Amino acid sequence: GAALSISLMLRMVLTVLAISTMRTASLELLMAGNAQYRESAFRLAQSGIDAVIRRGDPGAVGDCTAPVADPAVVVPELGGRYATTICYRGESITPGNSFPLIPTYNYEVTSTGTTAQRDARSRLVQGYALTGATGR
Repeated sequence: GAALSISLMLRMVLTVLAISTMRTASLELLMAGNAQYRESAFRLAQSGIDAVIRRGDPGAVGDCTAPVADPAVVVPELGGRYATTICYRGESITPGNSFPLIPTYNYEVTSTGTTAQRDARSRLVQGYALTGATGR
């Protein structure tokens, strides 16, 4: 009789331990997936900034109170989309520029990447400058 009750107690302890281990494994799998989607959202946002900088001259852009928003771009390879806004931050003279009369036009790009699954988002802000006649 004692062996039966001890074996039932051990079986109950092992069952609780197994359930706890399964829950922990499920949670870790969910956290790993979230990290993957967050990384994808970051890559999408970086793709948006890269596209704006590659494009070069942003054309007519307002100040940062009314930034120019590009339509969302879907990137199937990364499983989501990005949307960018560009605003003009003013002119400056670049230190060390041998032509002080040529202004530098400063811009700010905000890019938001969003994954299709779990709607993970990443928002990046980066400034860039254009010098000379290509600026504004």
